[in-house]
Amino acid sequence: MELEFFIFILVGFTAQMIDGALGMAYGISSNSLLLSLGVPAPAASASVHLAEIVTTGISGFWHWKLDNVSQKIFRYLLIPGVCGGMAGAYLLPPLTHH
Repeated sequence: MELEFFIFILVGFTAQMIDGALGMAYGISSNSLLLSLGVPAPAASASVHLAEIVTTGISGFWHWKLDNVSQKIFRYLLIPGVCGGMAGAYLLPPLTHH
């Protein structure tokens, strides 16, 4: 396999260790490490977001599977959460173009 693949694995592992110890900071630590290793910003951002989607999905599934989710709070937060995510996805990119 190529060296870049192992670099991404090492960065992901390191960032996950930081996140596990602090309970936060996966995105900032992995993105910072990737950028410092010369990965272009769009590729670093995309890889971090893809990893977060997968890990968050797996975590959410297991919380649901282990009956660790309040259905009342889930329903209460579902629509505002979806609206906030959509607003961020549609409104923020035009603000970031120079």
